[in-house]
Amino acid sequence: MVKLRHLLSAIFISSTLITTCAVAQSLTQIRDTVYNANGAPFTGTVIITWNGFTGPSGGTVSPLSTSAKIYNGALSVLLVPTTTASAGTYYQAVYNSNDGLVTWSEIWQVPPSPTPLTLSQVRQSSTQGGGSGNNGGGSTGSGGSGGTQYATLPISISQVTNLSADLATINASLNSLTTQVTGLGASGTTTNAAFVDAETPAGVVNGSNSSFTLAQTPAPSTSLNLYRNGLIQLSGLDFTLVGTAITFSSGSIPQTGDILQAYYRMAGASGTVSFADGEAPGGVANGVNLSFSLAAAPNPASSLQLYKNGVLLQLNGDFTLSGATINFVSMAVTPQSGDKLIANYRH
Repeated sequence: MVKLRHLLSAIFISSTLITTCAVAQSLTQIRDTVYNANGAPFTGTVIITWNGFTGPSGGTVSPLSTSAKIYNGALSVLLVPTTTASAGTYYQAVYNSNDGLVTWSEIWQVPPSPTPLTLSQVRQSSTQGGGSGNNGGGSTGSGGSGGTQYATLPISISQVTNLSADLATINASLNSLTTQVTGLGASGTTTNAAFVDAETPAGVVNGSNSSFTLAQTPAPSTSLNLYRNGLIQLSGLDFTLVGTAITFSSGSIPQTGDILQAYYRMAGASGTVSFADGEAPGGVANGVNLSFSLAAAPNPASSLQLYKNGVLLQLNGDFTLSGATINFVSMAVTPQSGDKLIANYRH
């Protein structure tokens, strides 16, 4: 019993010393708002580990960890400063969202401070790169400066640079294209127009040349559909057209290896022309099937404009055409489950 009392007394004294030392050590408060990459407040846990401390004999002391709950972005934690500790001391902060879809880590150096500090004032690096956040220096899910970038799943359209704008452009262009082609008339309509299909404008594609020339003058000029690597270019934004002369804007100049194609109408003799607009070719899109069929054979074959998920595919590059049968050249380009094929052509 005596020994037990002595042992309890020793434990009590040791605990008192530890508590006294902790109180004597000035703590720094980290207070900030944490956001996800999509701008929504982060909710989850941050595990903060003290690393790099060495003992009196020079040996490494085991890392000490604490954790803090973050609800609706609100973070508040008291930490012992690292900048006044032994050289090489730092905190590693690992964030984990409640749904398990978002995680990243940061390195912190905490100086003594009588007032609360924001994350941008202590963060040294992050595994997701990016800048500091909003609302008084809050942190985003993309973290601080430097580091290797990692994706946060699921990836939304807004997280991919310019994707939303590009998709809107593609949809607007496809709607415009459908309207223009439909305006030519229904199947079997007589029209005073000649058609130019898949023409490669004359000009050097080298990343600096902005001037290209068509073989004929589009009539009307709005009938010109100009594609660069399968993506339609917008008149007045990506290029201007004067007669047969195409001039690309500085941000849209074709680079070496780019493929340019032009489709347009011009004045021509009267004739009966049949159109197929927005047709979905028959066939199973499963990533394995290479053959799809059209309702009629395109005439001429070059009039076929085949789109996969809004991107114009290349005849004899991505696919071949035999009568009304489309054959993709490989499984690398054949439609996958969920892909959408659309065909416009004359016959």
